[in-house]
Amino acid sequence: MEKLAALCCLWANGLGTKEDYYTELDRLFLLSPEDDFLLELEDLGGDCAAAWKRIASTAQTETDIDKFGSELFAALEKVYSENRFALKEFGERCYKMWNCFPAGFRNDDPFFVLCYADDPLSWGDEKQTRELYQKAFDHYKEKP
Repeated sequence: MEKLAALCCLWANGLGTKEDYYTELDRLFLLSPEDDFLLELEDLGGDCAAAWKRIASTAQTETDIDKFGSELFAALEKVYSENRFALKEFGERCYKMWNCFPAGFRNDDPFFVLCYADDPLSWGDEKQTRELYQKAFDHYKEKP
């Protein structure tokens, strides 16, 4: 479920795709067709805002933050590595996403990095911004 939450979060903030989200949702639904929560998400018919609202409300109490973070930052690193966005725009979208996180973990590493990693761009320091993002991406790679 954490991967689904991560993909929905990325989609809701313009960093992921509807296709990636629905691929995971369909996979989970095929494994558990009796799951009412998954059925509810399937029935939303592509309403990204409604899906994120529903997942976010459930995620606050039922999500393993480390698993969610691992999935989120792995997917986010893929977006970053594929250069889908200019670095400034990537940073703006990451900041917007950071604002959507619950207060319970948004100020913890590596999530908090998404709040300020693009700040060095304002004084022309692209290298530092890239280092901050890479540190965030590597956070869960270092965990067992």
